[in-house]
Amino acid sequence: MQSNVEEQFHAAMLNIYECSVRLKPPYRATRFLQMVQGNGGKAAADQLLSGASPSAGFTELFLRGRENLKLSVEFLVLQAPWASLFSEEQLAVARKRLVEVGVTPPPPHAHERLMNLPRQAGT
Repeated sequence: MQSNVEEQFHAAMLNIYECSVRLKPPYRATRFLQMVQGNGGKAAADQLLSGASPSAGFTELFLRGRENLKLSVEFLVLQAPWASLFSEEQLAVARKRLVEVGVTPPPPHAHERLMNLPRQAGT
C-alpha cells in the first residue's frame, strides 16, 4: 500500500507532464507519462534516477531553457516532502545532474508552488 506522501508524489509527477504541455511550444513527454501511469510516480522516478545519464526528457527541458528544468524529476525529488522518499544516493544523482547544467537545486526544504498549480479541467 502506498503512503499518503507517495500518492501525493505520484500526483506531482503527473503534474510535471501537465505543466510541460503548457510550455510554448508544448512538450508532450508521452514516454514519461506512460511510465508514471504504468508503474507509479515513485517507481518511475527510481527508474529515471538509476540511469547512467539524464533522460531524453531532461535534455529536452534543458534545450528549451534551463528554467524549464524546474519541471524535471531531478528538481522535483529534491523538494520537501518528496525528498524523504528517496535515498541519499538518488538525491545526490538528481543534484549533480542539475548542477552540471548550471541549475541551482532547490533548497532541501523547498516546495515549489509550480507543483501546486490547479489542474486543468478534463485532466
